[in-house]
Amino acid sequence: MTDTTTAPVPSGSGSGSGTSQTLQSPHAGSASILAPHIIAYLQPNSPTITSTLASSSPPGTSVQQVAENLYGSHRDHGHHSHYATRLHNDSTASPPTGGQEKEQGTMDKLLDKLHLKKQDDVQAQDAEEGPKNPAEEQWRDMRLLTPEQMAEIRKYGQWGKAEPTELFLNIFAQSLLPLNTDPLKNLVSPSLIGSCGVIPLSIISVIPDIIQHHADIIVRAQHEIFLATNFWEASSAAKTIVDAFKELSRRVIERNGKKVVIKMMYDRGNPQQVIDPHQAVDVKTYTGDKVKLPSPEEIPGCILEVQNYHQPPVGTFHAKYMVVDRQIAILNSNNIQDRVNVEMMNHIEGPIVQSLYEMALVSWWKTFDPPLPLLGLPPTYDLARGKEAYDFGMAHPVIETKGDIESAAQQSRRTLAEHHARAAEESGSSGKEDVWDDDNQHEADRVDGQFTSEQSINQHLNTGNRIDFTDLDPPPNAASFKPIVLHSPHDPFPMALVNRPPRGRPGHGDVFVPQDQAWLAGFKFAKKSVFIQTPTFNAVPAVEAALDACRRGIKVQIYADLGFNDEGELLPFQGGTNQMVSTQMYSRLSDEHQKNLEIYWYTAKDQKTPLNAVKKSRNCHVKLMIIDEQIGIQGNGNQDTQSWFHSQEINVLIDSRVIATEWREAIDSNQNTLYYGKVSQEDGIWRDSQGNTLPGEKKPPKGPMKSLVGVKGAIQRVRGEGGF
Repeated sequence: MTDTTTAPVPSGSGSGSGTSQTLQSPHAGSASILAPHIIAYLQPNSPTITSTLASSSPPGTSVQQVAENLYGSHRDHGHHSHYATRLHNDSTASPPTGGQEKEQGTMDKLLDKLHLKKQDDVQAQDAEEGPKNPAEEQWRDMRLLTPEQMAEIRKYGQWGKAEPTELFLNIFAQSLLPLNTDPLKNLVSPSLIGSCGVIPLSIISVIPDIIQHHADIIVRAQHEIFLATNFWEASSAAKTIVDAFKELSRRVIERNGKKVVIKMMYDRGNPQQVIDPHQAVDVKTYTGDKVKLPSPEEIPGCILEVQNYHQPPVGTFHAKYMVVDRQIAILNSNNIQDRVNVEMMNHIEGPIVQSLYEMALVSWWKTFDPPLPLLGLPPTYDLARGKEAYDFGMAHPVIETKGDIESAAQQSRRTLAEHHARAAEESGSSGKEDVWDDDNQHEADRVDGQFTSEQSINQHLNTGNRIDFTDLDPPPNAASFKPIVLHSPHDPFPMALVNRPPRGRPGHGDVFVPQDQAWLAGFKFAKKSVFIQTPTFNAVPAVEAALDACRRGIKVQIYADLGFNDEGELLPFQGGTNQMVSTQMYSRLSDEHQKNLEIYWYTAKDQKTPLNAVKKSRNCHVKLMIIDEQIGIQGNGNQDTQSWFHSQEINVLIDSRVIATEWREAIDSNQNTLYYGKVSQEDGIWRDSQGNTLPGEKKPPKGPMKSLVGVKGAIQRVRGEGGF
């Protein structure tokens, strides 16, 4: 952005050319950064997809029909669009539409459908130099808002009583710029992007803790559930969700209520997605051995509809969220499968839930059969009461329903090592007791109360290959391992969605999206510090932005996993392994600036050395960015090539020092990364206090073997065995 009468707008995912174009300001002499039609869409009373679908659409209308009526046909927001979107220099022109394709032969059409034709954004790469930075121009063009622009951007969110900070508004503004190329680039109507809400609790723990919280909310649903995950597989985690559906059905029948409508989305590759990325899943398929969802006869109190979504070949539906009764949203880092990961989940309430609700509709894209019961019944919010309108801690019942008092008295579920299928087989356990916590405090007390010793923490974390705890002399916070974090009471604070649509076409030209813009702006506008936890840190724009921040004197801390998905990251242009990136980053910094970069390998709470993720004993799959201890970005997106350039990702941008501080405290309380995981700031290699590197470490393969190993890793990832 600039403070002149024009604002440069990179060409974005439509053309992917990497060039920058200038969008004329809407009014002569003004410094508006947005086109007139986008400004109109951002107004609070502007129609949304949700409101239009509910109020003026005949039965059987698809989300696609409504979206295209509002925002244009065949737009490049990841749905059935295989052609470049041209950014008009004339900002008063109508949004571009499809239908301009040239006549093609049969083979050309097939290659185009698969995104395998040569594209302008598949840049020629020099093997020695490595991949270019496709975000270089948009990074260079980022400018702090002028006071006039700040006042304008402040109008484009429903912030409640809160006053957004300048840092938040600058990041938010950058995330809005891609709307100039496509109003649905954020997968939500523009007027719903900026909002407010509260986060009563977060969970930073292994997958069963997070899945159990999903189950606690599912069984209390009154009307509808929308559940999305990247990968669903028959597993102990999936069984917990299925059991919750069955319990919900039982309660519906018991109360003689209306059937609860459940919509589920996942990404399990299907050849038919070449024709239509959104595939309805029939009962026979979703009740089969690989999925094992319940049949209609098993949940008579519910109606389940399932969709399988993927943009071939590499546009993964990486989203992981749940919205229940338009009142509660869950945004988590984990898939619904059994993996050895520590993950992060946030329980969100308030007006921002309606933004997540619409995002779910846009992701579905098809007609709902049956319709969602609450589509035309949005909840109301008493924002004037602030935090008094919400419940926190002990006062926070999720939703009161019959049977909770009795169920809360049942035995605590088995330890999480037994909860996972693999650990259950090793222990001879046949399963777990069903426990439906009646409120957040009961859940936190039950789970957090298990950890009275290093041995109990070790048992809780052993969800894969069992290992012994090695931290016999634990750091000062060892007694504070608490998976469930009940946040301090707080007023609704500014929040915004910063998503990215899926992009099936290979190449690195699709960085002009809200998610990537928000991440870049976080690095660009930080004044003191940037903290990141991610499984893999190798996307070229992220690496370059981190190095630039370090050279400006910003402290950049990166928690990543040693050995995470190394095989898949060895493919050409994937960015390389975490160890390769760490060594390279330090080599590119001067002695003066090396001290500003701190890279750590994830170290489990019961360990004193990092564990290589290839051993499948401990991984950390958290995806979190905190800027200046005030701004947070949490959700589905990793700092890797796949998330930056291809996958559909859902993230929330928050403006709360309370939550950002408590997130960081919980991160460092529930792992030993800060104490034992730091690599050398000279060469990026981890060594113990005696100077020894980790035993058994191997140098990465080179030459042809590197690509062969990368192909193997890519195949594993598609099968749900890699690092998604």
